[in-house]
Amino acid sequence: MILEDKDQKYSLAELLQAVTKLLADNGLLDAQQDNRVSAAPDARTIRYYTSLGLLDRPNLIGRQAYYGKRHLLQIGAIKALQGLSLPLSEIQAKLYGCSENELIAILTNIAKEQAKRPVTIHLVRWQEVNIEPGLKILAEDGWTTSQNLDSLMEKIKTTLSALSNISLEKEPKN
Repeated sequence: MILEDKDQKYSLAELLQAVTKLLADNGLLDAQQDNRVSAAPDARTIRYYTSLGLLDRPNLIGRQAYYGKRHLLQIGAIKALQGLSLPLSEIQAKLYGCSENELIAILTNIAKEQAKRPVTIHLVRWQEVNIEPGLKILAEDGWTTSQNLDSLMEKIKTTLSALSNISLEKEPKN
């Protein structure tokens, strides 16, 4: 992990680019385990992290906020830890009072672990059955029910009834 000059000053836009590059260079940009958390932060997220105390406040010069190497490392560590599915409260506890070297160690260790993880892709094939125009049923290929047929039929009837009520509500009333 090579970072730029220690005295580097980033605008918010430059910080976002630097964080994305840092995460990509360390194989952490695609490390998120779910879709609830974005791989790279946006400006709103940076402000949120600052308001929570996860991220040091930026240096203000006039009305312009500037971020430095420490901010870059803090955000990198936050995103790396989020990739391990840790909640922000736990991340805050882990990062509280960390030095730049400790932040680098966190990033480096997580990046090494991510590199060892095998990539698994679960492909799902769907079967589509057209019931009538405007109504289809999708089922995962190889699907079998774990319920008895009467229970399943009751769920289908309830669903169709609910759909019928929705479509009736949308019709114009005279």
